[in-house]
Amino acid sequence: MTTEIGKELRKLRIDRDERLLDMSERLEKSSAFISAVERGTKTPPSGFEDLVIKVYQLAGDAAAAMRRAADRSRKAFTVEAQSALARDTAGLMARRMNSLSDDDLKSIFEILSKKDKQ
Repeated sequence: MTTEIGKELRKLRIDRDERLLDMSERLEKSSAFISAVERGTKTPPSGFEDLVIKVYQLAGDAAAAMRRAADRSRKAFTVEAQSALARDTAGLMARRMNSLSDDDLKSIFEILSKKDKQ
């Protein structure tokens, strides 16, 4: 089953007329690793999408699509909160994530997205 990030990586390779080996060399990752991420048998590690964005000089919508695809391909996230309030908020969010309504999640998403638009 190809994941969202797998589709984005494959599209990027096709658009740039690259083989899997070419991408693996550019990203300094093994071709087996890139293939596993594309196929969805390996979750993209934290920061992987930023590496792809930097190496391929993606900007604007292309960079946003890569980040969104990486997020949608992960089942778990690591949060490093810098303050007690941030840790309390992250913990509460993690505990309640699956019980929040779509409207609540949309509201939280909009609040957090404001930072990206500034």
